[in-house]
Amino acid sequence: MRSAIEFTRVSEFAVIFAAFVTAFALVDFVVAPVQHQFLSSSTMAGSLLFIPHGIRVLAVWLCGVRAILPLILAEFLGGIFLWQPDVGLDVLLGSSMVGGLCVYLTFELFRLAGIELHPDGKDSALTNWKSLILLASIASIFNSIGKQIFFESLAPLTDELLILAMFWVGDTAGTFACLLLLIGIRRRFRFR
Repeated sequence: MRSAIEFTRVSEFAVIFAAFVTAFALVDFVVAPVQHQFLSSSTMAGSLLFIPHGIRVLAVWLCGVRAILPLILAEFLGGIFLWQPDVGLDVLLGSSMVGGLCVYLTFELFRLAGIELHPDGKDSALTNWKSLILLASIASIFNSIGKQIFFESLAPLTDELLILAMFWVGDTAGTFACLLLLIGIRRRFRFR
């Protein structure tokens, strides 16, 4: 029985890790080039459809605290090898920790407020796509502010607010896209 549980945890880790890296690659190689066709890269600081944030939300919603480590490692290793190889390891690790923890801490804030949205929580009946989008939006703000701290953003306040707004839109739209995909998969395969 113990080996079955360990296998489940390892496969859970692998699925979260692979989903995050795949989502980031999708944004980097598909969404970003399409976005740059219509918008100047100087006016857009981030993606308008940042799917990895949706992976964070779904992973933490379904797996809780067990999702933190694979999310941090996926962002850290992906940053080293693909997305930000020129950034210092300390900055990249701090940024990855912010990304891996932002959704979990938002779920915890909701829990402290008396709202438990996890599938096995007392308020799981309240959990629908709207509540997860709200949670993702709040987590996006925490993530953006935390990452700006680690990357030592010295932009004027108006620029920082614009960057925060763009990240918020991208993270929220990415979460919405992930939820639509999850709903489609669930309807197609009729999971119980």
